[in-house]
Amino acid sequence: MKEQINQWFEQSAPFEGILACGLRFPDQSSISKSWADGFEESSIENALRCVSDGFQVAQFNRIVPTRLRWVYSGAFLYCERRQDGSLLGVFTSKNLGSLDLDGLERFFGEFQTVARAATL
Repeated sequence: MKEQINQWFEQSAPFEGILACGLRFPDQSSISKSWADGFEESSIENALRCVSDGFQVAQFNRIVPTRLRWVYSGAFLYCERRQDGSLLGVFTSKNLGSLDLDGLERFFGEFQTVARAATL
């Protein structure tokens, strides 16, 4: 499963308003890519580790979110988690007028679809 998701991720194309994105797996490995200055691989991976911890805390408190959004001073971080614990984090522009929301939804949909197909 992980290899198929990695392949999809590497081949995925950016959409309007995306700044960076990354994947974090249940084994705590991660990959990322960036299209904007200021989004270093180590910073993206650290953010995804924190998000993963946030999902675990929420679940411990009987809150089971599948998608969360963090607000930073210069960007939004949208994160979606699968039931197997894999998560996709996407940093976007805070300017919603320059963000392709359909592209963001499509990206998350592809993440869920390729991940489901990988488990069959």
